[in-house]
Amino acid sequence: MEKVGILAFTDRGKLMASKVAGRLSADCELEIFDHKGKAKDYLKENFNQKDTFIFICAAGIAVRMIAPLIKSKDVDPAVIVMDEFGQYVIPILSGHLGGANEAGERIASVIGATLVLTTATDINEKFAVDVWSKYAGCKIIDVSCIKTVSAAILRGEKVGFESGFPFEGKVPEELTLDAANLGICVSLSDKLKPFPQTFNMVPKIVTMGIGCRKNTSVEQFEKFVLGVLEENKVSIHAIEKIASIDIKKYEKCILAFSDKYQIPFITYSAEELNAAKGDFEVSDFVKSITGVDNICERSASLGSGNGRRILSKTSGGGVTCALAMKDWKCKF
Repeated sequence: MEKVGILAFTDRGKLMASKVAGRLSADCELEIFDHKGKAKDYLKENFNQKDTFIFICAAGIAVRMIAPLIKSKDVDPAVIVMDEFGQYVIPILSGHLGGANEAGERIASVIGATLVLTTATDINEKFAVDVWSKYAGCKIIDVSCIKTVSAAILRGEKVGFESGFPFEGKVPEELTLDAANLGICVSLSDKLKPFPQTFNMVPKIVTMGIGCRKNTSVEQFEKFVLGVLEENKVSIHAIEKIASIDIKKYEKCILAFSDKYQIPFITYSAEELNAAKGDFEVSDFVKSITGVDNICERSASLGSGNGRRILSKTSGGGVTCALAMKDWKCKF
């Protein structure tokens, strides 16, 4: 559930904060800053913990308070400013990737306020690559592409688009499937360069099935896995989850990798793995130890919803790895 922090600094502002909270409480987890501490301390402690902050005050106050905490548009939370009468709702940070524009529209709707958008692609009703990437489930490898692509589109230039996946829906008129100097490439790799200036976008759709010897070192595990991904031209950003058998739930090397790269780690019982459908490489030795004839391929299959296997069992350094990709399309 979305986590929202509301800050207000006057009596009228606090009344508006309560009104906003009452209208939004069913959709998110809300917290109103209560002045028992300093607002700057509250923001410092919570800036990376909440999805959205709503300031009911002058825009300048909000800007000065968040300025030291801003990092990058792909990690910053949404920040919205409102006046204490609830007349205007203005997204001022992370309008697209952070969802501030969308959240602002929702707030304006429930309290009857006017939404003020300043994002150029929105007010010109043009394709926004960061909005599309968010809803498509793609990772933008170089966030500078957002500014570059948007600027080209606003100048009336066509931006190239190439995808290793099928399309669904109508390709936006701002994009072209023909040759272009600047283009977007959607694939499992983050290194393909089909355009002179290419911006890579990677859908997070691959499950990495893993098996390993007990107490495999963290360094050895990471080196092997990253090597497998590089050799098979699969970006680490394409990995949606890591999957294995439940007896590996507390395996340090897997947990460390999961934590470092912020990839969820899930496990299945032997019964669940044995029920996986497909053709798998059989290991009698592994079955004698775990009760399952192949952990990595079966885990990848289950984790991807019985998706297409793009890498069969690969072994090295006491680790086995397989990759499976769920069905995905470029949807417009």
